[in-house]
Amino acid sequence: MTIAQVLSAIQLGLLYGILAVGLYIPFRILNIADMSVQGTFTMGMIIAAVFSYNRMPYLGIIVAILAGAIAGVVTGILHTKFNIPSILSGILTMTALYTVNLIIASGKANISLIGKDTLYTIADKLIGNEEATKTIVTLLIAILITVVISVFFHTRTGLTIRATGDNAAMVRHTSINTDNMKMIGLGLGNAMSALSGALISQYNLFADVNSGTGILVVALAAIIIGETLFKRNGVTLGLISTIVGSIIYRFIIAIALKFDVLPSYALNLISTIIVIIALMFPTIKETHDRKAKKRLHLELANKYLNGNNMSDQGIDDKSGEKNDKSGEKNE
Repeated sequence: MTIAQVLSAIQLGLLYGILAVGLYIPFRILNIADMSVQGTFTMGMIIAAVFSYNRMPYLGIIVAILAGAIAGVVTGILHTKFNIPSILSGILTMTALYTVNLIIASGKANISLIGKDTLYTIADKLIGNEEATKTIVTLLIAILITVVISVFFHTRTGLTIRATGDNAAMVRHTSINTDNMKMIGLGLGNAMSALSGALISQYNLFADVNSGTGILVVALAAIIIGETLFKRNGVTLGLISTIVGSIIYRFIIAIALKFDVLPSYALNLISTIIVIIALMFPTIKETHDRKAKKRLHLELANKYLNGNNMSDQGIDDKSGEKNDKSGEKNE
């Protein structure tokens, strides 16, 4: 791989890592399967593209974050107030957002930002190197997001959200409204998803209403890869491992495309295979460890039995010698 390909994999890994963080919050912290992340990711792309097209790239990112948070809260309301299952709530929101995205884009399926100012093009004017600009800006944003979310989940509200995900019934007994905690968590997760979409549209200078197709598998792959490499020990490590998992996933994709393992249109298949392997790995490792432990126990048992047999044989030999001596005396 060339340096440009390595940098591209890192940049995209960080950008999609923010999306993975958006899925990590409801999926791992709240234990809610949130499908609306796919819709808010695309919405973030479209909103940022529309604002960038009209020379307001920074405002576009802010509006995208707010819109994503609102969409997440809507999913939370459907789930908590109307008792609609979380998966179905997310699907309903995601489906509705497809039409919303088309409305925002004025009926256009895609928007090109070539020749328009974006966060990256403006920063490039200051730094003067396109690849360095993309890497530095993306890295700083990823670090900032990780720090802010980590700090938030160590505040009183954040700890309550974490407790709600662990044991909602217990939190409810302390007179805390768990519904509100779920809505805040879903809003935060979808805000991060929309932020990721907004940054990617300005990074690629392009946005498409179908860009979110299969994006959940990408985010899930990042989470699973991160958890396979690092055990889940706290929110901070979980966030870091998710972003690292996203970078590793991008390197796997880049290598697969470089060596023509599969054609470029098979990315979703590659993503699915990666997720399946990552999900299977803990089970395979557990089975291997269990068999290794069983073999160790058998070896110890055999050594113990062999030792007992040798001691018994020694006792028998000694008793035989005594009997022989007593027989000689009697004669």
